Amino acid sequence: MGNQAEASVWWSSAQHPTFTPGDLYRNWDVLIVGGGFSGMWTAHHLLNSSPDLEIAILEAHEVGSGASGRNGGWASALYPVDDETLAKHVSAQSISDLHAQLEKSIDEIGQFALSSEDSVAFVKSGSLTVARSKPQLERIKQGLLPRESILNKEETLARIRMSCAIGASFNPDCATINPTQLVVALAKSLAQRGVHIFENTSADISKTGKVKVDGKSIDARFVVRATEAYHERNREQIPIYSLMIATEPLPDEFWAKYGLDGRETFHENRHLVTYAQRTSDNRIAMGGRGAPYKWGSARSNKSEQHKQIHKKLRKTAIQWFPELKNHKFTHAWGGAVAIKRDWAPYLHWDGHFGSFGGYVGDGVTLSYLAANSMADLILGKNSVRASLPYVGWKSAKWEPEPLRWLGVNLGIKLSAIADVEERITKRPSFVGKLIEKLF
Repeated sequence: MGNQAEASVWWSSAQHPTFTPGDLYRNWDVLIVGGGFSGMWTAHHLLNSSPDLEIAILEAHEVGSGASGRNGGWASALYPVDDETLAKHVSAQSISDLHAQLEKSIDEIGQFALSSEDSVAFVKSGSLTVARSKPQLERIKQGLLPRESILNKEETLARIRMSCAIGASFNPDCATINPTQLVVALAKSLAQRGVHIFENTSADISKTGKVKVDGKSIDARFVVRATEAYHERNREQIPIYSLMIATEPLPDEFWAKYGLDGRETFHENRHLVTYAQRTSDNRIAMGGRGAPYKWGSARSNKSEQHKQIHKKLRKTAIQWFPELKNHKFTHAWGGAVAIKRDWAPYLHWDGHFGSFGGYVGDGVTLSYLAANSMADLILGKNSVRASLPYVGWKSAKWEPEPLRWLGVNLGIKLSAIADVEERITKRPSFVGKLIEKLF
């Protein structure tokens, strides 16, 4: 695993159990490659319907050491593809089902959290999208989702007293969690229910679902690839990096000044993605994009510790809450998320081999739901979940290099430029419109 996950504030707060899975080289009912949320929720849902299944999970490092254990801790009902685009491919009923299932999934994650013997810091707090300029507020109003509401300046400041805030939107369908604590609690629950979890076990998996460990084949009726951004070096999807920072625990006087009494998740409506939360131990944990894409869709540990991006995140946090200049930032880490060419999540299933991912940073809730769909498909259930929009979704491949490298990194650079343009001109960014056309 190295130091990548260990740098996360979430990782330092969780106890990591030792698993004793037994013999690997035997016949399995279900073999899952990947010990993050997608793989483990698949096992969870399978056991809920068929508790006698023999299931093995193979994880190259430790459970949760990938994106599942070091993300922003938002369990939201957001979906990376807007309804207008979805409507070109699926029915209105399918879109409605998708949103209903995402909202339901948040509550079900909360039910698991309540039943867990360990705290996972789950609070269904809702989420704030804050505008610090008129162009940002205009974009919020134009993109308002059905269950979101607009807050004026006074209403915004009653929830979060972010510097220069002039308004916001509020989305009730979001919870805050400690992701490492959740993924560890899930792993412990599965082990107690008889799932065999093999950590530090690297697996080679073919396009048809044949799995080998140390050159030896593993037999299974069903195989699931749940590696998300770790399925790399191809044109099917690319790894894009989200980096995070966290402060020391902040005193009561800080929170009295800046709010967030309900522990709402929040972000500023910039072109370059940001996201943050007040943690259960009263830190600010904040993340954002900006690290460059690596040639050939290669995932890079170095990009997860991009010092310049971490520096920019600290600067942004102090812009939001000037009092932070008097407090320490104690953690800095990052991780890769998988993005398809059309930014659409996918689930592929051929009756024996399944794969899913492409969550674009919305994976805490979406991985739970997609895993539920995968379990239904494995068990042959004709359910609503088995026919949601991402099931069988086909995306075009990313452009070959060097077009891919040039286009993706240009998009990242232009997002930062668009934010600077808006700060200077006080008008909606022309560059921002170019970004939409580029992607």
